[in-house]
Amino acid sequence: MKISSLIKCLFLNVDKKYSKTKELDINECIGCGLCTKHCPTEAIKIFKFRNIICEHCGVCLDICDAIIGNRFSIDESKCKKCGICLLFCSIPVIKNNVPKPKTPIILEYKCNECGLCSCEAIDLKNKKIDENKCKFCLECVKKCPLKAIITPEEYVKSMFIKVDVESCIFCRMCEEVCPIKK
Repeated sequence: MKISSLIKCLFLNVDKKYSKTKELDINECIGCGLCTKHCPTEAIKIFKFRNIICEHCGVCLDICDAIIGNRFSIDESKCKKCGICLLFCSIPVIKNNVPKPKTPIILEYKCNECGLCSCEAIDLKNKKIDENKCKFCLECVKKCPLKAIITPEEYVKSMFIKVDVESCIFCRMCEEVCPIKK
């Protein structure tokens, strides 16, 4: 935990009412990493194949006076929250790098082997779905009362960004720094 970030967060939010953060719409996330950089408890992680997400192509520098040096250094007084920098940023391409499974995925930590998702493609003992037997009807996803089976699309979304709710203190700092905020 970054003590200085935690103290800064507490002082900046002293007058704010603490509540649950907004539900993340992963389709809008550009993977800028600002939320991970500013989270005082390091509860947010972004999936990366590479160590550095930013390609330092400089396009954002050319179109926005608020960006200083790289996209992680933004002069808040100059930022108009117009979103033009996002339109030119190539980072959303990274989401397409996450390998998409061919069948729904069973989340082992959620599955209690109840059997309600009965299907010949599902091996409950090993918590796997046989891609040769799966008809991709998604009935197992609909039937699972614990939401332990997710679609390949949901799997990709869950891999891209993860929030450790046990570590999150709901300070909303991630929302404050997010360039996509509404």
